Amino acid sequence: MPKILITGNGFDLSLGLPTSYSDFINILNSLNEYGELDYETIYRKSINYNQITENYKSFDFNFDKIEILKGEIKSNLWFQFFKNEFEIDTWIDFENKIEYVLKILFSSVKYLKDNLFSKGSINKDTVNFNSKLFNNNVEIIQVLNKFNIISLNEYYEIRFNENYLIRKYDFFIDVDINKITKELIEELDNFKKIFNYYFEVFVFPFYFNQKKRVGKTLFSNINKHYTFNYTPTFDKFYANAQKTNFLHGKIDSSSNQIVLGINEIPDGELDKRYFLPFTKYFQKLNNNTDFEFITEFEKKKNVNYIFFFFGHSLDSSDSDYINEIFNFVNDLNSRIKKIVIIHHNDKSKSQLLINLLNIRGKDDIQKLMKNNILVFNHIDSTELKRELDRDISKSSMITIS
Repeated sequence: MPKILITGNGFDLSLGLPTSYSDFINILNSLNEYGELDYETIYRKSINYNQITENYKSFDFNFDKIEILKGEIKSNLWFQFFKNEFEIDTWIDFENKIEYVLKILFSSVKYLKDNLFSKGSINKDTVNFNSKLFNNNVEIIQVLNKFNIISLNEYYEIRFNENYLIRKYDFFIDVDINKITKELIEELDNFKKIFNYYFEVFVFPFYFNQKKRVGKTLFSNINKHYTFNYTPTFDKFYANAQKTNFLHGKIDSSSNQIVLGINEIPDGELDKRYFLPFTKYFQKLNNNTDFEFITEFEKKKNVNYIFFFFGHSLDSSDSDYINEIFNFVNDLNSRIKKIVIIHHNDKSKSQLLINLLNIRGKDDIQKLMKNNILVFNHIDSTELKRELDRDISKSSMITIS
């Protein structure tokens, strides 16, 4: 009967793979810093460097793909923006920053429409303004500059990129928000290509160069595996008949159809149409990604279930999935129903609990924990191994006397 494993990026990180946001940025930034690239030069920047040297053999890189990467990162606006953002620690922070950029860009366009072009047209020879146009807001001006909506001269004067203005005769009459949106989408698609190549070049080779194999039996009794990752790590490291279901797509530079964007459209007066292509749910539907999740179990409410979360942050950015699981478990009529959160230490356990309380509220979490339905197990604990090995195939239905 179903034992369902759900993994996030922490699963890959626990195996020493360089899949963190800082790995991604630091390693790609290093490509143009050195004349010759080798294994040591690349991975000494990884947060998992010690684990890498201990668990994996060195290997040669695909330099053809590295040359493609060098060209892509040099010209991509999203990458050039993110490489200088030093307050991003996780992929969740990264997604939040995408939303932040989009809000600035689209709100600025709305501001220009309402406060500049609503008063009339602009002569094609007078598209220069001082920073007071945006109330001297440095953040807004810098984001617009980095995404080529405007340019700045040595006197910090603003000049609009005429490619994003609608021209009629010798005047500019409006901002072309459709063209800006199209360019941003194309740049994000190219960023996804960079993302794909990074994993193909700098992560995938580890699958075939292990010094020591992980224990194959740990997840041998898992019946279903869903991952928020883009990598086939579970299939490569653990011999299991159940293949991975990729909720956000999987790494493949030739198809380039991973889901990478914002969770929800921000509240406000902005036109939501322009945000839609950047949302995860649009991309999932548009790319025919595996978005059904646990729907296949909906008609089997009398069956025993144990859900295991491993390496997932349980952050509100994935609240739709988390709520779906918790609601499903609450509605079960089976004798055995459980959610096991796997953690590495007390600090990570506390953060996972905080995130769950934020999504589900104290009443639901308290009830589930009091009834031993929601439990937190350390990765090396006997309790976890017992749950993973436990036979839940019998005594499904609750009987009422």
